[in-house]
Amino acid sequence: MISPIISLIIFAMFMTGSPGPGNLLMMAGGSTQGFKKSLLFLSGMVAGKTAVNLLIAVGVGVFVVENEILFESLKYVSSAFIIYLSISSFRNIKKNSDLSKFTFKNGLLVHPLSPKTWSMILLAQSQISNIGISQLQRSLLIWIIFTVGQIVFHSSWGIAGSILGRVFSNNIWVNRIILFLTILFVVWFLFD
Repeated sequence: MISPIISLIIFAMFMTGSPGPGNLLMMAGGSTQGFKKSLLFLSGMVAGKTAVNLLIAVGVGVFVVENEILFESLKYVSSAFIIYLSISSFRNIKKNSDLSKFTFKNGLLVHPLSPKTWSMILLAQSQISNIGISQLQRSLLIWIIFTVGQIVFHSSWGIAGSILGRVFSNNIWVNRIILFLTILFVVWFLFD
């Protein structure tokens, strides 16, 4: 039983630590408004991923992934939303506005709209489906592992963004790079 759990932890580390919409958006938020002011956005992302975990635990995830039209629609809506948040954060820097895009509500939408999130949680469920624990225990274990990974890595990316924002007094170029990387990731995701 230990080996599949260790594999799950490693899988979760790669999935939550690698560049993706949540991490890149946290970096953008950290660089534009600082890490502390991005914590509500982070909290929203954690709550949103918790909702996805719960929906998958009760069987909705299989329906979403098996319904090709719904899954593809989710992919495009997610991509549009992430590009919208990225461009909005960049525009807010230029206008020196209140950076209202990094809210709990917007964070709440990031992971439920992400097909990557649905796929990785479903894959995690199947990865440990035969280790002799109940569906409830399996779902709780996956939620704990992914939530810890999400908090650690999203925070790390947010802190890195905050450091970049402080190091470069005119961080417009830093944010242009982050914006470019985020949009590049989304385009790659769409055509993968």
